[in-house]
Amino acid sequence: MFLTLELLSSLKWRVHFLDIYGIVYNHIAFLWSEIISLVVDIASRTAIGQGCARPAGIMECETATHELEVCNFVDNVKNFKFISGDKIVHRLHGSELTRDYFERTAFSSPVLVEQPEGLGIVVPPNITASDIERFIGPTREFDILDVASQTEICMTLMEWIKYFQSQDRKRVLNALSLEYTDTELEKLITAPTAVREMDWLRLYWPKDLPDDPCYQKPKFGKYCLMSTKGSFTDFHFDVAGTSVWHYVYSGEKFFYLIPPTNGNIDKLFSWFSRKNFSFLSDLVPECYVVHLTAGNSLFMPTGWIHAVYTPQDSIIFQDNFLQRYSIGLQIRLRVGKINDYRISYHYPAEVVTWYAAQGLLKEFTEHWSNSTVPPKYLLEGVKEMIPYLKDWIATKEDLKVHLNLASPSQTLECVIDKFSEYLRQWISPV
Repeated sequence: MFLTLELLSSLKWRVHFLDIYGIVYNHIAFLWSEIISLVVDIASRTAIGQGCARPAGIMECETATHELEVCNFVDNVKNFKFISGDKIVHRLHGSELTRDYFERTAFSSPVLVEQPEGLGIVVPPNITASDIERFIGPTREFDILDVASQTEICMTLMEWIKYFQSQDRKRVLNALSLEYTDTELEKLITAPTAVREMDWLRLYWPKDLPDDPCYQKPKFGKYCLMSTKGSFTDFHFDVAGTSVWHYVYSGEKFFYLIPPTNGNIDKLFSWFSRKNFSFLSDLVPECYVVHLTAGNSLFMPTGWIHAVYTPQDSIIFQDNFLQRYSIGLQIRLRVGKINDYRISYHYPAEVVTWYAAQGLLKEFTEHWSNSTVPPKYLLEGVKEMIPYLKDWIATKEDLKVHLNLASPSQTLECVIDKFSEYLRQWISPV
Protein backbone atom coordinates (compact mmCIF):
# COMPACT_ATOMS: atom_id res chain seq x y z
CA MET A 1 0.00 0.00 0.00
CA PHE A 2 2.94 2.34 0.55
CA LEU A 3 4.30 1.83 -2.96
CA THR A 4 3.59 4.87 -5.11
CA LEU A 5 1.86 4.44 -8.42
CA GLU A 6 4.95 5.88 -10.13
CA LEU A 7 7.14 3.14 -8.59
CA LEU A 8 4.73 0.45 -9.66
CA SER A 9 4.78 1.89 -13.17
CA SER A 10 8.58 1.67 -13.31
CA LEU A 11 8.54 -1.92 -12.02
CA LYS A 12 6.37 -2.85 -14.98
CA TRP A 13 9.30 -2.48 -17.31
CA ARG A 14 11.88 -4.05 -15.01
CA VAL A 15 10.00 -7.16 -13.94
CA HIS A 16 8.66 -8.58 -17.17
CA PHE A 17 7.87 -11.96 -15.70
CA LEU A 18 5.05 -10.57 -13.51
CA ASP A 19 2.09 -11.47 -15.70
CA ILE A 20 -0.31 -10.36 -13.02
CA TYR A 21 1.17 -6.86 -12.86
CA GLY A 22 -1.68 -5.24 -14.81
CA ILE A 23 -4.28 -6.71 -12.49
CA VAL A 24 -2.40 -5.66 -9.35
CA TYR A 25 -1.77 -2.16 -10.70
CA ASN A 26 -5.41 -1.57 -11.60
CA HIS A 27 -6.67 -2.84 -8.26
CA ILE A 28 -4.28 -0.62 -6.31
CA ALA A 29 -5.15 2.44 -8.41
CA PHE A 30 -8.86 1.79 -7.96
CA LEU A 31 -8.49 1.20 -4.21
CA TRP A 32 -6.51 4.41 -3.83
CA SER A 33 -9.22 6.37 -5.69
CA GLU A 34 -11.89 4.79 -3.48
CA ILE A 35 -10.04 5.84 -0.32
CA ILE A 36 -9.71 9.42 -1.56
CA SER A 37 -13.39 9.56 -2.54
CA LEU A 38 -14.37 8.30 0.91
CA VAL A 39 -12.20 10.95 2.58
CA VAL A 40 -13.80 13.65 0.41
CA ASP A 41 -17.32 12.45 1.19
CA ILE A 42 -16.77 12.30 4.95
CA ALA A 43 -14.93 15.62 5.08
CA SER A 44 -17.56 17.35 2.94
CA ARG A 45 -20.44 16.09 5.06
CA THR A 46 -18.63 17.22 8.22
CA ALA A 47 -17.93 20.69 6.86
CA ILE A 48 -21.48 21.25 5.60
CA GLY A 49 -22.89 19.95 8.84
CA GLN A 50 -20.89 22.57 10.73
CA GLY A 51 -22.34 25.38 8.67
CA CYS A 52 -19.96 25.39 5.71
CA ALA A 53 -21.75 26.82 2.69
CA ARG A 54 -18.77 26.36 0.42
CA PRO A 55 -18.00 23.50 -2.01
CA ALA A 56 -15.25 21.09 -1.01
CA GLY A 57 -13.13 21.78 -4.10
CA ILE A 58 -9.52 21.17 -4.91
CA MET A 59 -7.07 22.25 -7.55
CA GLU A 60 -6.36 20.07 -10.57
CA CYS A 61 -4.20 17.20 -9.29
CA GLU A 62 -1.77 15.06 -11.23
CA THR A 63 -0.99 12.33 -8.72
CA ALA A 64 -2.72 10.41 -5.99
CA THR A 65 -0.52 12.14 -3.42
CA HIS A 66 -1.82 15.53 -4.54
CA GLU A 67 -5.40 14.33 -4.23
CA LEU A 68 -5.00 14.36 -0.45
CA GLU A 69 -4.99 18.17 -0.65
CA VAL A 70 -8.78 17.96 -0.75
CA CYS A 71 -8.69 17.67 3.03
CA ASN A 72 -6.97 21.05 3.22
CA PHE A 73 -9.77 22.61 1.20
CA VAL A 74 -12.43 21.41 3.62
CA ASP A 75 -10.40 22.46 6.67
CA ASN A 76 -9.92 25.98 5.33
CA VAL A 77 -13.50 26.74 4.29
CA LYS A 78 -15.33 25.89 7.51
CA ASN A 79 -15.01 29.42 8.85
CA PHE A 80 -14.94 31.35 5.59
CA LYS A 81 -17.30 34.35 5.66
CA PHE A 82 -19.13 34.53 2.37
CA ILE A 83 -21.00 37.68 1.43
CA SER A 84 -24.69 37.33 0.59
CA GLY A 85 -25.27 37.19 -3.14
CA ASP A 86 -28.13 39.69 -2.70
CA LYS A 87 -25.49 42.43 -2.74
CA ILE A 88 -24.52 41.75 -6.36
CA VAL A 89 -27.20 39.52 -7.90
CA HIS A 90 -30.23 41.28 -9.41
CA ARG A 91 -33.50 39.52 -8.56
CA LEU A 92 -36.13 39.95 -11.28
CA HIS A 93 -39.42 38.52 -12.45
CA GLY A 94 -39.14 36.76 -15.77
CA SER A 95 -41.15 39.46 -17.54
CA GLU A 96 -38.58 42.08 -16.46
CA LEU A 97 -35.69 40.34 -18.19
CA THR A 98 -36.01 42.21 -21.48
CA ARG A 99 -33.72 43.65 -24.15
CA ASP A 100 -34.26 47.08 -22.54
CA TYR A 101 -32.98 45.72 -19.22
CA PHE A 102 -29.79 44.41 -20.79
CA GLU A 103 -29.25 47.62 -22.76
CA ARG A 104 -29.55 49.66 -19.54
CA THR A 105 -27.24 47.43 -17.50
CA ALA A 106 -24.99 46.01 -20.25
CA PHE A 107 -25.49 42.67 -18.50
CA SER A 108 -22.84 43.56 -15.92
CA SER A 109 -24.21 41.56 -12.96
CA PRO A 110 -25.74 38.10 -12.47
CA VAL A 111 -29.53 37.88 -12.55
CA LEU A 112 -31.64 35.47 -10.50
CA VAL A 113 -35.21 34.68 -11.57
CA GLU A 114 -36.95 32.46 -9.04
CA GLN A 115 -39.74 31.08 -11.26
CA PRO A 116 -39.81 30.23 -14.98
CA GLU A 117 -42.97 32.26 -15.66
CA GLY A 118 -42.36 35.16 -18.02
CA LEU A 119 -38.97 33.91 -19.24
CA GLY A 120 -40.28 32.24 -22.38
CA ILE A 121 -38.69 28.91 -21.52
CA VAL A 122 -40.10 25.48 -22.32
CA VAL A 123 -39.01 22.46 -20.27
CA PRO A 124 -40.99 19.20 -20.17
CA PRO A 125 -42.51 18.37 -16.78
CA ASN A 126 -41.48 15.31 -14.78
CA ILE A 127 -38.47 14.46 -16.90
CA THR A 128 -36.30 11.70 -15.42
CA ALA A 129 -32.73 10.55 -15.87
CA SER A 130 -34.04 7.60 -17.88
CA ASP A 131 -35.91 10.02 -20.15
CA ILE A 132 -32.68 11.94 -20.75
CA GLU A 133 -30.94 8.69 -21.70
CA ARG A 134 -33.71 7.85 -24.14
CA PHE A 135 -33.84 11.34 -25.71
CA ILE A 136 -30.06 11.61 -26.23
CA GLY A 137 -29.19 7.95 -26.78
CA PRO A 138 -27.62 5.37 -24.43
CA THR A 139 -24.43 4.96 -26.48
CA ARG A 140 -23.41 8.64 -26.38
CA GLU A 141 -19.91 8.91 -24.89
CA PHE A 142 -18.92 11.96 -22.89
CA ASP A 143 -16.52 13.03 -20.15
CA ILE A 144 -17.41 12.76 -16.46
CA LEU A 145 -15.58 14.64 -13.72
CA ASP A 146 -14.17 12.49 -10.90
CA VAL A 147 -14.66 14.85 -7.97
CA ALA A 148 -11.86 13.47 -5.79
CA SER A 149 -9.14 13.93 -8.40
CA GLN A 150 -10.84 16.65 -10.52
CA THR A 151 -9.89 14.62 -13.59
CA GLU A 152 -12.08 13.39 -16.43
CA ILE A 153 -13.14 9.85 -17.27
CA CYS A 154 -15.13 8.74 -20.31
CA MET A 155 -18.47 6.94 -19.94
CA THR A 156 -21.46 6.12 -22.11
CA LEU A 157 -24.74 7.76 -21.15
CA MET A 158 -26.14 4.34 -20.28
CA GLU A 159 -23.28 3.75 -17.84
CA TRP A 160 -23.71 7.22 -16.37
CA ILE A 161 -27.48 6.87 -15.84
CA LYS A 162 -26.95 3.51 -14.13
CA TYR A 163 -24.49 5.20 -11.76
CA PHE A 164 -26.71 8.28 -11.26
CA GLN A 165 -29.73 6.18 -10.30
CA SER A 166 -27.74 3.90 -8.01
CA GLN A 167 -28.02 4.28 -4.24
CA ASP A 168 -24.67 2.58 -3.69
CA ARG A 169 -22.13 4.97 -5.18
CA LYS A 170 -18.53 4.30 -4.35
CA ARG A 171 -17.23 7.45 -6.05
CA VAL A 172 -18.55 10.99 -6.37
CA LEU A 173 -18.90 11.85 -10.05
CA ASN A 174 -20.19 14.95 -11.80
CA ALA A 175 -21.56 15.11 -15.38
CA LEU A 176 -20.83 18.57 -16.79
CA SER A 177 -20.30 18.00 -20.53
CA LEU A 178 -23.47 16.31 -21.80
CA GLU A 179 -24.28 18.47 -24.84
CA TYR A 180 -27.66 17.75 -26.40
CA THR A 181 -27.74 19.74 -29.66
CA ASP A 182 -29.39 17.79 -32.51
CA THR A 183 -31.05 15.29 -30.18
CA GLU A 184 -34.67 14.63 -29.27
CA LEU A 185 -34.05 16.48 -26.00
CA GLU A 186 -33.25 19.68 -27.89
CA LYS A 187 -36.72 19.60 -29.45
CA LEU A 188 -38.29 19.62 -25.98
CA ILE A 189 -36.35 22.48 -24.38
CA THR A 190 -36.52 26.16 -25.29
CA ALA A 191 -34.09 28.62 -23.73
CA PRO A 192 -35.32 31.95 -22.33
CA THR A 193 -36.25 34.63 -24.83
CA ALA A 194 -33.45 36.81 -23.47
CA VAL A 195 -30.85 34.14 -24.28
CA ARG A 196 -32.20 33.53 -27.77
CA GLU A 197 -32.06 37.27 -28.48
CA MET A 198 -28.43 37.55 -27.29
CA ASP A 199 -26.73 34.34 -28.44
CA TRP A 200 -24.35 35.08 -31.33
CA LEU A 201 -24.48 31.48 -32.55
CA ARG A 202 -28.26 31.65 -32.89
CA LEU A 203 -28.27 35.17 -34.34
CA TYR A 204 -25.38 35.24 -36.77
CA TRP A 205 -24.40 31.76 -37.93
CA PRO A 206 -25.26 31.68 -41.66
CA LYS A 207 -27.96 29.30 -42.83
CA ASP A 208 -26.61 29.04 -46.38
CA LEU A 209 -23.12 27.65 -45.79
CA PRO A 210 -21.87 24.78 -47.98
CA ASP A 211 -22.92 21.28 -46.98
CA ASP A 212 -19.47 20.34 -45.78
CA PRO A 213 -18.11 19.33 -42.34
CA CYS A 214 -15.78 22.35 -42.43
CA TYR A 215 -18.79 24.65 -42.30
CA GLN A 216 -20.95 22.68 -39.89
CA LYS A 217 -22.64 24.73 -37.20
CA PRO A 218 -20.93 24.01 -33.86
CA LYS A 219 -22.78 21.65 -31.55
CA PHE A 220 -22.16 23.79 -28.55
CA GLY A 221 -23.96 25.54 -25.77
CA LYS A 222 -26.87 23.31 -24.75
CA TYR A 223 -25.92 21.20 -21.76
CA CYS A 224 -27.68 18.88 -19.37
CA LEU A 225 -25.70 18.84 -16.12
CA MET A 226 -26.31 15.91 -13.79
CA SER A 227 -24.55 16.34 -10.47
CA THR A 228 -24.55 13.89 -7.58
CA LYS A 229 -24.78 14.81 -3.93
CA GLY A 230 -21.47 16.08 -2.60
CA SER A 231 -20.02 16.96 -6.01
CA PHE A 232 -18.32 20.25 -6.75
CA THR A 233 -16.33 22.20 -9.26
CA ASP A 234 -13.54 24.51 -8.20
CA PHE A 235 -13.20 28.15 -9.25
CA HIS A 236 -13.26 28.79 -13.00
CA PHE A 237 -15.08 30.78 -15.62
CA ASP A 238 -17.11 29.23 -18.40
CA VAL A 239 -15.65 27.91 -21.63
CA ALA A 240 -14.49 30.42 -24.29
CA GLY A 241 -15.57 33.39 -22.19
CA THR A 242 -19.25 32.55 -22.64
CA SER A 243 -22.15 33.80 -20.57
CA VAL A 244 -24.48 31.19 -19.08
CA TRP A 245 -28.10 30.50 -18.28
CA HIS A 246 -28.51 27.89 -15.52
CA TYR A 247 -31.96 26.39 -14.91
CA VAL A 248 -32.28 24.16 -11.87
CA TYR A 249 -34.72 21.47 -12.96
CA SER A 250 -34.33 19.44 -9.77
CA GLY A 251 -32.16 19.50 -6.67
CA GLU A 252 -30.17 22.53 -5.52
CA LYS A 253 -26.83 24.26 -5.98
CA PHE A 254 -24.60 26.69 -4.13
CA PHE A 255 -22.75 29.12 -6.40
CA TYR A 256 -19.72 31.04 -5.09
CA LEU A 257 -19.19 34.12 -7.22
CA ILE A 258 -16.18 36.40 -7.72
CA PRO A 259 -16.60 39.51 -9.92
CA PRO A 260 -14.45 39.58 -13.10
CA THR A 261 -12.34 42.60 -12.22
CA ASN A 262 -8.89 42.85 -13.78
CA GLY A 263 -7.32 42.14 -10.40
CA ASN A 264 -9.48 39.09 -9.73
CA ILE A 265 -8.86 37.68 -13.21
CA ASP A 266 -5.11 38.16 -12.77
CA LYS A 267 -5.30 36.28 -9.47
CA LEU A 268 -7.26 33.46 -11.13
CA PHE A 269 -4.70 33.12 -13.93
CA SER A 270 -1.80 33.12 -11.46
CA TRP A 271 -3.56 30.71 -9.09
CA PHE A 272 -4.43 28.33 -11.91
CA SER A 273 -1.05 28.37 -13.65
CA ARG A 274 0.80 27.55 -10.41
CA LYS A 275 -1.77 24.90 -9.46
CA ASN A 276 -1.69 26.70 -6.15
CA PHE A 277 -3.28 24.84 -3.24
CA SER A 278 -4.38 28.08 -1.60
CA PHE A 279 -8.05 29.03 -1.90
CA LEU A 280 -8.92 31.61 -4.48
CA SER A 281 -11.60 33.15 -2.30
CA ASP A 282 -8.88 33.96 0.27
CA LEU A 283 -6.92 35.86 -2.37
CA VAL A 284 -9.67 38.21 -3.59
CA PRO A 285 -11.48 41.10 -1.85
CA GLU A 286 -14.93 39.47 -1.91
CA CYS A 287 -16.68 36.20 -2.67
CA TYR A 288 -20.47 35.92 -2.75
CA VAL A 289 -22.75 32.93 -2.20
CA VAL A 290 -26.04 32.25 -4.03
CA HIS A 291 -28.33 29.34 -3.22
CA LEU A 292 -30.36 27.96 -6.14
CA THR A 293 -33.30 25.59 -5.83
CA ALA A 294 -35.62 23.86 -8.30
CA GLY A 295 -37.28 26.34 -10.66
CA ASN A 296 -34.59 29.02 -10.27
CA SER A 297 -32.75 30.50 -13.24
CA LEU A 298 -29.35 32.16 -12.86
CA PHE A 299 -28.04 34.30 -15.72
CA MET A 300 -24.26 34.69 -15.37
CA PRO A 301 -22.40 37.30 -17.44
CA THR A 302 -19.07 36.72 -19.14
CA GLY A 303 -16.07 36.11 -16.92
CA TRP A 304 -17.72 35.75 -13.53
CA ILE A 305 -15.46 33.40 -11.61
CA HIS A 306 -17.38 30.75 -9.74
CA ALA A 307 -17.24 27.49 -7.85
CA VAL A 308 -20.27 25.23 -7.41
CA TYR A 309 -21.31 22.80 -4.69
CA THR A 310 -24.19 20.30 -5.00
CA PRO A 311 -25.79 19.32 -1.66
CA GLN A 312 -28.25 16.89 -3.29
CA ASP A 313 -28.62 15.17 -6.66
CA SER A 314 -29.44 17.77 -9.28
CA ILE A 315 -30.37 18.12 -12.93
CA ILE A 316 -29.54 21.43 -14.57
CA PHE A 317 -30.28 22.66 -18.07
CA GLN A 318 -27.77 25.20 -19.23
CA ASP A 319 -27.03 27.37 -22.26
CA ASN A 320 -23.58 28.86 -22.93
CA PHE A 321 -23.44 31.77 -25.37
CA LEU A 322 -21.34 34.64 -26.65
CA GLN A 323 -23.03 38.05 -26.62
CA ARG A 324 -22.64 41.75 -27.44
CA TYR A 325 -22.31 43.21 -23.94
CA SER A 326 -18.88 41.81 -23.05
CA ILE A 327 -17.01 41.59 -26.37
CA GLY A 328 -13.60 42.62 -25.06
CA LEU A 329 -13.72 40.42 -21.97
CA GLN A 330 -14.96 37.44 -24.00
CA ILE A 331 -11.93 37.69 -26.26
CA ARG A 332 -9.41 38.30 -23.48
CA LEU A 333 -10.60 35.26 -21.57
CA ARG A 334 -10.55 33.16 -24.73
CA VAL A 335 -6.96 34.19 -25.39
CA GLY A 336 -6.06 33.39 -21.77
CA LYS A 337 -7.01 29.74 -22.40
CA ILE A 338 -8.38 29.08 -18.92
CA ASN A 339 -11.71 27.39 -19.48
CA ASP A 340 -14.10 25.44 -17.34
CA TYR A 341 -14.20 21.67 -16.87
CA ARG A 342 -15.39 21.00 -20.43
CA ILE A 343 -11.82 21.60 -21.59
CA SER A 344 -11.91 18.82 -24.19
CA TYR A 345 -14.47 20.63 -26.33
CA HIS A 346 -13.14 22.91 -29.07
CA TYR A 347 -15.48 25.84 -29.60
CA PRO A 348 -14.67 27.97 -32.69
CA ALA A 349 -15.21 31.27 -30.89
CA GLU A 350 -13.15 33.13 -33.47
CA VAL A 351 -15.42 31.97 -36.31
CA VAL A 352 -18.56 32.87 -34.36
CA THR A 353 -17.05 36.28 -33.55
CA TRP A 354 -16.30 36.82 -37.26
CA TYR A 355 -19.92 36.23 -38.25
CA ALA A 356 -21.09 38.40 -35.35
CA ALA A 357 -18.75 41.16 -36.57
CA GLN A 358 -20.52 41.16 -39.93
CA GLY A 359 -23.88 41.52 -38.18
CA LEU A 360 -22.61 44.29 -35.92
CA LEU A 361 -21.19 46.14 -38.92
CA LYS A 362 -24.66 46.23 -40.47
CA GLU A 363 -25.93 47.67 -37.18
CA PHE A 364 -23.19 50.34 -37.24
CA THR A 365 -24.11 51.22 -40.82
CA GLU A 366 -27.76 51.68 -39.82
CA HIS A 367 -26.71 53.98 -36.99
CA TRP A 368 -24.59 55.99 -39.40
CA SER A 369 -27.46 56.29 -41.89
CA ASN A 370 -29.82 57.43 -39.12
CA SER A 371 -27.32 59.87 -37.61
CA THR A 372 -27.37 57.98 -34.32
CA VAL A 373 -24.53 56.53 -32.24
CA PRO A 374 -24.30 52.95 -30.97
CA PRO A 375 -24.25 52.47 -27.19
CA LYS A 376 -20.95 53.02 -25.41
CA TYR A 377 -20.52 49.34 -24.42
CA LEU A 378 -20.77 48.33 -28.09
CA LEU A 379 -18.32 50.97 -29.33
CA GLU A 380 -15.76 49.93 -26.73
CA GLY A 381 -16.32 46.24 -27.45
CA VAL A 382 -15.84 46.57 -31.20
CA LYS A 383 -12.78 48.77 -30.69
CA GLU A 384 -11.21 46.06 -28.54
CA MET A 385 -12.21 43.36 -31.02
CA ILE A 386 -10.43 44.86 -34.05
CA PRO A 387 -6.81 44.02 -33.07
CA TYR A 388 -7.80 40.42 -32.44
CA LEU A 389 -9.55 40.18 -35.81
CA LYS A 390 -6.33 41.38 -37.45
CA ASP A 391 -4.33 38.75 -35.61
CA TRP A 392 -6.77 35.97 -36.41
CA ILE A 393 -6.39 36.56 -40.16
CA ALA A 394 -2.92 35.03 -39.98
CA THR A 395 -3.21 32.55 -37.12
CA LYS A 396 -6.63 30.86 -37.09
CA GLU A 397 -6.91 28.09 -39.66
CA ASP A 398 -10.60 27.32 -38.97
CA LEU A 399 -11.39 31.01 -39.50
CA LYS A 400 -9.51 31.08 -42.82
CA VAL A 401 -11.86 28.41 -44.19
CA HIS A 402 -14.85 30.66 -43.54
CA LEU A 403 -13.09 33.80 -44.76
CA ASN A 404 -12.74 32.12 -48.15
CA LEU A 405 -16.51 32.43 -48.56
CA ALA A 406 -16.55 36.21 -48.06
CA SER A 407 -17.50 38.45 -50.96
CA PRO A 408 -14.97 41.13 -52.03
CA SER A 409 -16.86 43.75 -50.01
CA GLN A 410 -17.09 41.52 -46.94
CA THR A 411 -13.52 40.34 -46.50
CA LEU A 412 -12.12 40.60 -43.01
CA GLU A 413 -9.88 43.47 -44.12
CA CYS A 414 -12.89 45.39 -45.47
CA VAL A 415 -14.90 44.77 -42.30
CA ILE A 416 -12.02 46.04 -40.14
CA ASP A 417 -11.59 49.14 -42.34
CA LYS A 418 -15.29 49.99 -42.16
CA PHE A 419 -15.39 49.54 -38.39
CA SER A 420 -12.32 51.74 -38.04
CA GLU A 421 -13.87 54.45 -40.16
CA TYR A 422 -17.02 54.53 -38.05
CA LEU A 423 -15.10 54.47 -34.79
CA ARG A 424 -12.92 57.41 -35.88
CA GLN A 425 -16.08 59.44 -36.18
CA TRP A 426 -17.61 58.32 -32.90
CA ILE A 427 -14.66 57.86 -30.55
CA SER A 428 -10.86 58.17 -30.52
CA PRO A 429 -8.91 56.78 -33.51
CA VAL A 430 -8.35 53.01 -33.71
